[in-house]
Amino acid sequence: MNLESHEAAVQYAPRVISIAKREQQICQASKAAEAAFQQVSQDAMRSETVRGEVQDRVFTIFRWYFLSAFCTRLLTDAKHRLEHQTLQVSVDIFSAVKMVLIESEIERSMALVSTERTSPTVARVNDIGSRGHAVGWVAAGLYEKGRDFPQELRTALAGALAASTRIN
Repeated sequence: MNLESHEAAVQYAPRVISIAKREQQICQASKAAEAAFQQVSQDAMRSETVRGEVQDRVFTIFRWYFLSAFCTRLLTDAKHRLEHQTLQVSVDIFSAVKMVLIESEIERSMALVSTERTSPTVARVNDIGSRGHAVGWVAAGLYEKGRDFPQELRTALAGALAASTRIN
């Protein structure tokens, strides 16, 4: 409160970054995430194709988490991959992911990720797919440092798809 005028004192935080600059960062994060996922999925698609509903589900969940984590790391100052974000940052991350996936893929991914785990199989499939979050986070860190992805990251999706074949 302003003691002289008895009005509420309103302070506005200065805009730290311009809107155009932020939009540019979102576009760059999106392009980098797409290229990184292509690297990770390239080995998986070479070794085996996505077959069946279970593998398709794992692939979709893995991709969603990978892209989200990658964009989160590039668009925030988060020190840990599970830090809470402001609504605006969450919207920025979603915008970056939306530049990579089409609307139906986004809807399907969100539905699969939020599916209630009613059976051990569904829970296991979602757990395998959620490995994409850790892989995306690490990949973004390496990208920021200008380093190549190690073999473990490049084969993470292939490993997740292989693990899903043992569920059936």
